[in-house]
Amino acid sequence: MVIEQLTFRVPEAAQAAFLAADGAVWTPVLAVQPGFGGKEVWREAGDPQTLRLIIRWHSRAAWHAVPQALLRQTDAAFCAAVGAVYPVQSCVAWDVL
Repeated sequence: MVIEQLTFRVPEAAQAAFLAADGAVWTPVLAVQPGFGGKEVWREAGDPQTLRLIIRWHSRAAWHAVPQALLRQTDAAFCAAVGAVYPVQSCVAWDVL
């Protein structure tokens, strides 16, 4: 199993819209991808503007098999739904042993 961790900076006032758009746009797209194992959103206790999306994949190959065109299309739909652009601050992968 591989964990994909995406970090975003989202003002607290915008987090409800961010989470709603994420649940409505990204989650359904990821949920039908082969090898997708689930997703959680964590807020950093010491910095409440930092959100971390924890995405579980059955393998690195499954994660990287998601078509880039689909990722771009989904990101555009997410930005339109949330009404803003929140760039990924970091992307880290973790191998579960």
